[in-house]
Amino acid sequence: MEIRNIAVVFNIDSVDPDLVALASDLARRHHATLTGLAAAEPPLVVMGMDGGAVAASVYAEQQAEIEASLAAAGASFATLVPPGVKRRWIEATQRPDVAIIDMARTVDLIIVGSADPQPRIGSAIDLDAALLGAGRPILVAAAGMRKLKAAKIVVAWKDTKEARRAIVDALPLLKAADDVSVVVVDEGNLATERASMLDAVAWLQSHDVKAHGDVLPDTGGVAQTILQTATAEGADLVVSGAYGHSRLREWLLGGMTRDLLAAHGVSRLFSN
Repeated sequence: MEIRNIAVVFNIDSVDPDLVALASDLARRHHATLTGLAAAEPPLVVMGMDGGAVAASVYAEQQAEIEASLAAAGASFATLVPPGVKRRWIEATQRPDVAIIDMARTVDLIIVGSADPQPRIGSAIDLDAALLGAGRPILVAAAGMRKLKAAKIVVAWKDTKEARRAIVDALPLLKAADDVSVVVVDEGNLATERASMLDAVAWLQSHDVKAHGDVLPDTGGVAQTILQTATAEGADLVVSGAYGHSRLREWLLGGMTRDLLAAHGVSRLFSN
């Protein structure tokens, strides 16, 4: 697989220049088209039996505010993308995760930034839903990072379909890296864990990836162990499967994925 189409997602009130710089650099390096996306929907207006007209007026006002913010975000994106990077802009009046999933069929990689602690109602990205519904890898960029070097990458390995999908999705980045460390955290079945990790390393090496592997002792949880390893090795990217399950018809992410999502200082690429 090659990365030829990259999408970067923004909060409608904040087109992060650092995130644009990181996404633009990746697009340039992979000769990819860069798509900016922003979406939001007016929050539900609840009124009494006689409040229909008021509710409609409030909704229309909120809709107009969102449309103005989307237009401003698109203008900022156009200004921030450097010359030479082919770009396009998509804006939508709908839930951001729904817009991401709808757009995902047209791209190879989706980039999102660190979560806004106080997003406008209707504009917060439900990253759980996006990760588990997009069918594309999602790169969660570390806050303030203007360039993803990805010279050293840590792969969080576990012998699951999600991890297998992740190393396939990340292959263009892995092949370009100087060093790829495939790590599995010992969860009590050392022989099996090591064997699957070595198979993953061999598969990557067959694709000309400079990969090696290791089984790590658990030093405070799987995610924490992986993040400590990434810091120790000077890696700025962790590749992982996004593990989830269905409960009461809602998608929920597992503990390891959630802990990795909450990490700071390193970018994380997830596949499901």
